[in-house]
Amino acid sequence: MTAKLQSQKEPRRPVVVVEIGNDWLKVMEGSPASGKESVITKASFRKLVEIKEPVTAALVRIFKELKLSKQGVIACIPRHLLTVRILEFPSINPKDIRDMVSLQVGKQTPYSRDEIIFTYKPIGVLHEGYTKVMLVIARRNLVNARIEVLQKAGIEVEKVGVSSEGLAHWFRLAWWPEAGPSKSQVYDDAKAGDQAVVYVDVDSNYSDLIVVRDAKLVYTRNFLIGANHLLGEEAGWPEKFNEEVTHSIGLYQNEERDAKIVQLFLGGTAAHIPNLVSLLAAKVEVPVVAAEPVHQIHLARGLKLYERGKEDERFISPCPLMGMALAPSDLELDLTSSELRIKKQMEGRRKEITVTGVLAISILMLLSTVFFVIYYKKSNYMTELKRSIGGMEKDAQAVEKMRMAINLVKGRLDARKSSINILNEIARLTPEEIYFTNINIEENKQTVLQGRAAVMSNVFEFVTTLENSPYFENVQMTYTTTKKEKDTEYAKFEIICMHEKHEDDNAL
Repeated sequence: MTAKLQSQKEPRRPVVVVEIGNDWLKVMEGSPASGKESVITKASFRKLVEIKEPVTAALVRIFKELKLSKQGVIACIPRHLLTVRILEFPSINPKDIRDMVSLQVGKQTPYSRDEIIFTYKPIGVLHEGYTKVMLVIARRNLVNARIEVLQKAGIEVEKVGVSSEGLAHWFRLAWWPEAGPSKSQVYDDAKAGDQAVVYVDVDSNYSDLIVVRDAKLVYTRNFLIGANHLLGEEAGWPEKFNEEVTHSIGLYQNEERDAKIVQLFLGGTAAHIPNLVSLLAAKVEVPVVAAEPVHQIHLARGLKLYERGKEDERFISPCPLMGMALAPSDLELDLTSSELRIKKQMEGRRKEITVTGVLAISILMLLSTVFFVIYYKKSNYMTELKRSIGGMEKDAQAVEKMRMAINLVKGRLDARKSSINILNEIARLTPEEIYFTNINIEENKQTVLQGRAAVMSNVFEFVTTLENSPYFENVQMTYTTTKKEKDTEYAKFEIICMHEKHEDDNAL
């Protein structure tokens, strides 16, 4: 679906947000305005399986059709691809907190520092000078893959945002107004610091539960149940959805015993799922409100988020993109990789040097050779900077070779973690209802299993079986979706299993 319209008022610095998910490509433009109405001006949602060309080509065409700017684009990373931790540190000094986060991040994920990108933000100051921090971790290859697609389409990525934060800003704009006649009762109820509001955003393949306290995002948890599951023919998904919601609320309240949940909002595509609100209302002890995505969100005249005749588009959530497009300056979590930051800095430095060179030559012809010396020094500085970076890359490659040699020796000493033994364990645990389309084993690191199952429940049972195996730890289901081929429906999945670590591994 592609929708396009120019706002009545000329947009003030339009912001474009792109989300490349597992099953949908979402593009949205908004015009944030200080003191004026912020407006969603353009939107495009495409199902990836229906795109008959590379995603890069599809992005080029969408940006051309909607006349979108390719500068300063925000890339939105879906919540189910991220790991989020809430940590407490005994300091309120920003530098101390930054150092402590850097030390702790390696303990919060099984991946090495080279394999992850992380960002964080303080979410509260506790008693006795403690600071509570929200830490967000992403696998570097997942983020870089999306950035590479955008860059190949000629799109300049300004920031890599977290969908949960965009969702919180949308909720603040739509359901938590700061002033005006439309001020909601929930704002009055939850204005006190000990009261919180829960919002559950239902997307196509997963749901994101956030907790907003004092108009700020303080908690987020996702679970892999979305509209595709709730509208499927397999029974039991609404009950599982309700269990996940109540379990998530319980986890938050166990951590924040002084926080009182006063209301629960159910949004995204929830309004199009029959009886979902009423079923959830019967399970929780707080009022449940159906939250429409466009509530108090201004759309350009004639703009419709969902195209008539395309029912699938009603079962995706545009809320995180709305929040990012309408409040880009409020985004604190940024997963931009160090490589991209350095590249942008180098490009900026190169432009500065070019301008300086032109000015220096012009003034040289009129006055003297003084500015030529300045330009020469800056050129030398750039050369030294590139040489320093090149030296660092060589050192990094040498260290990487040493690490690979150590891992090779470890693999020879510990035959249990060899690929053949892991493959044998997988064959032993795999039930008849599941077969694999791809098995990728990285010794001493992880195993990625891709395949099919007759029904979704077989996948969840298999995940439990893998978790009980002594060969694996931290078993995660990256995605699962229901597919239909001819007259046969099956469940497609991807599972990542980290290999068991021993004390000697940690020593190395």
